[in-house]
Amino acid sequence: MRKFAFLLFFVVLGLVSYAQMGGGQYFVDIHGNLRYESRDRFQASLSTNIFGDKVYKDNRGNEVKYSKAMWEKVPEKDRPYFEDFLFSELIHEYRNRRNVHGVYEIDIWGNARYGNNRGRSMTLRRNIMGELEYFSNEFRATLGEDIFENVIYKDNRGNRVTYSKEFLGKIKRGRHGGNKNIEEFLLLGLVKDVGKKKNYTEEYTVDIFGNIEYKNSEGRRISIKKDMFDGIEYTDNQGMSLSIRKDIFDHVQINDGRGNKVDIGRDIFGELQVKDNKGNKWSVERDIFGDLKFRHNYKECATLKKNIFDEREYSDNKGNKVKYSKESWNKMIKKYGDDEKVFSMLLKRFFGPF
Repeated sequence: MRKFAFLLFFVVLGLVSYAQMGGGQYFVDIHGNLRYESRDRFQASLSTNIFGDKVYKDNRGNEVKYSKAMWEKVPEKDRPYFEDFLFSELIHEYRNRRNVHGVYEIDIWGNARYGNNRGRSMTLRRNIMGELEYFSNEFRATLGEDIFENVIYKDNRGNRVTYSKEFLGKIKRGRHGGNKNIEEFLLLGLVKDVGKKKNYTEEYTVDIFGNIEYKNSEGRRISIKKDMFDGIEYTDNQGMSLSIRKDIFDHVQINDGRGNKVDIGRDIFGELQVKDNKGNKWSVERDIFGDLKFRHNYKECATLKKNIFDEREYSDNKGNKVKYSKESWNKMIKKYGDDEKVFSMLLKRFFGPF
């Protein structure tokens, strides 16, 4: 349940979805590259070139390259998820721009650098105080520890974000163990989101009862706590609440406090099912041939199966079809882990969250 707590904390805090941009559609092509097409005919892709670099391109002349060395700073287990996130971020940033060519790379001193053909530049390095430092043109920001082992973000626009030692202790016992590369991506994210503001503050702390607390200078307050049964409860000062608990059958039950309830678990045959209190049911099942099927209210909506040529074929009731050669499928398994995770990724791209 610890992972649920931190996932809930950051996802609810952000509440930003790029899946609705321009009514577009995400998909993975037969080579395992990410692609996006919108109704206004905007098209974009994220692929890997022969040198191992990640390359973003769109039909508005924009091209952004992440060098292999830069990409390898992302922990291997997180790369599939980060790649999805990165692609969405790049689409959001470049869809209204034209002919921008940029490169992210690591220099000979190990510093991360970015430059583009519009004169914009960025450098990420450690200064003599051991702080991680970002500077771009006239903007400066740092991320480092104070004497109490709290991690502090500061920039030259008067913004400050504080992660308490106790809060970081909970994070390190969860998904990440203080990985330095995670620290770099944290700073880049803060620069993008907080760096736009002036004289703004945020604090992430843990109270005396072990509950996670968040507050900012704009009046937002959030609390996440565990109940006596190890369930998670989220509340904020804007009237939103959410609880996540496991029942005796190991099903996860989610209640938003507004009358909406969802139950997530596996049936007696081990098949994943999601039900809500409005009569809707979603399920992912494997048939006797080993093919995966996604159903909504008992109607088959999508399948992922192997054909006689050892290729994998995805199809759904929206008319989407994707075929993977044996070689492409092996790449997908290497990237996502197993066929269920590939199927989940495809469902997310074609159906959105459900």
